[in-house]
Amino acid sequence: MIYLFTALYCEAHIFIKQFNLAKNQNATWFQEFYNETIGIRLTVTGVGEIAAATAIGSVCSIYKPTQEDFLLNVGICAHTTKKDGIFLCNQIIEKTTGKTFYPDMLYCHNFSEGTIVTGMLPWNTPNNNRSIAEKPSAEILYDMEAAAIYQAGIHFFGPHQMIFLKIVSDNGIVDKFSKEQIILLMENYQNSIIKYIEQLFSITQRRKGHTKLLCQKEEEFLETFCTDLHCSKAMRDSMRQYMQYFVLTKTDYISIVQDMCQKNMLPCKNKKEGKLRFEEFKRKLF
Repeated sequence: MIYLFTALYCEAHIFIKQFNLAKNQNATWFQEFYNETIGIRLTVTGVGEIAAATAIGSVCSIYKPTQEDFLLNVGICAHTTKKDGIFLCNQIIEKTTGKTFYPDMLYCHNFSEGTIVTGMLPWNTPNNNRSIAEKPSAEILYDMEAAAIYQAGIHFFGPHQMIFLKIVSDNGIVDKFSKEQIILLMENYQNSIIKYIEQLFSITQRRKGHTKLLCQKEEEFLETFCTDLHCSKAMRDSMRQYMQYFVLTKTDYISIVQDMCQKNMLPCKNKKEGKLRFEEFKRKLF
């Protein structure tokens, strides 16, 4: 299942039409559209971080996404230096808190990649937000939902399951962008977005037949490593997620562990030492 979220109905229009989505008449707080046959559920969240986070929590609590599913956020955004283009976000910054989030970029795509800043107010170049792009050459996207969607979504999806596609509508010097203009803008990039969604459908189908990413040998390695680190339940769950990432990206994590063993860093004496070694393991890999 692909859980698709847009802030506005005019952003959702192309998907409703393309995938023949039916409206959920029982939805009370948000507009929902779905097609169970092909596996897509679209929710119009409304504008802003609070509305977006509330919609994610509401929808995902009801339908309970699985490891085979994706969260896809598509919508318009501002750009600090450009006026057009479609971007896949590899870094999300929440302007209010300064927190930074990194969706895992595991799947092939043809989009440009970029950093997006999420703020409580619309981007307005003449009046504010100068701190976001202090350098004239900085190329940063700006929206009002992405950071909230990531933070709410991480309770239901892994970083490798969340994807943020943003279409540039303006560079902050605009009084009002009409619904008709947004629909036209979405239609301009419809083919590339639909093609990417079809690729995600293919991935979800393959995952259904291979729900276990780790083979028996990798499971045994994970168990031994976690035992040597005196991992808590939370640490084990975190390590499993890292292991799945390493397998998907073909990262050589084994040599790092072997090197730690040769230096007598493993096994650890207690849980406190295990936490230190766990952090060191992550630093060496990332």
